[in-house]
Amino acid sequence: MIDRHNRIVATSLEDPMGIRCVDIYQTNDGRFFWDEWRRDPEDPSGWHPTGRRDGPFDTEGDAINAAKIIIEWISN
Repeated sequence: MIDRHNRIVATSLEDPMGIRCVDIYQTNDGRFFWDEWRRDPEDPSGWHPTGRRDGPFDTEGDAINAAKIIIEWISN
């Protein structure tokens, strides 16, 4: 199981409004994944997963490129 204890965020891409982000993270075994997150300005509890995620990928670049295909707000 992948959780915050066996992964490290390599890159975080945030939308211009600061309400969505995609984290590219690497697991302890060297694989890369991405997760999309959102936050509501009126909700102080922080970031919440949207459920959109993918992986594994061999490289950080592969994960970023895959996220760009799926996540419409990420600019190329």
